[in-house]
Amino acid sequence: MVTKPRTGQTPSKATLAKLSTATYTVGTLRQGGNGRAPDGGAIVDYPKGWRFLPVPHNSEAGEILKKNSKVVYAMERLHNLGGVRDDASGTSAGFKKVIADAHYNLVIAPQIKADEERKAREEEEQRQTITTLKMRVQELEKPVSEPTAPAVTSSLPIIPIIIIVVIVGIFLLRRRA
Repeated sequence: MVTKPRTGQTPSKATLAKLSTATYTVGTLRQGGNGRAPDGGAIVDYPKGWRFLPVPHNSEAGEILKKNSKVVYAMERLHNLGGVRDDASGTSAGFKKVIADAHYNLVIAPQIKADEERKAREEEEQRQTITTLKMRVQELEKPVSEPTAPAVTSSLPIIPIIIIVVIVGIFLLRRRA
């Protein structure tokens, strides 16, 4: 951004003092004592338009956004429109909306969906646990009925008795003979 005095006016001494102490280099930001860009990143990265990301550019969400071609284009255009005032240009607002929409669709919406799925899964597990416990309580509360005695048909089966009698009879007949 180039500061020019208004036509027919000379700059004030304060303005001249500020301009004389400001140090700028071509293609980079004003070099401050801390060597950091206003967004906290490295000065080398600042001109790439990353300052327009709603998250740090080196985070996982920042990496997702930087892979989206529309976001990259919007960041580059916003960086190139750096000298244009926001209120004078609807273009920058449109590019900022592209970045904000992509941030919502690629980062925030999946997180919301994952949280909803996790919550639904936990509620289903709780529901199943409660149902299981209710069934167990019902089983324990059932009245105990008196056991019924098995039907008495005979105490000894008839066929094995007949076989034993025949064998004993044959054995006794052989001894007599």
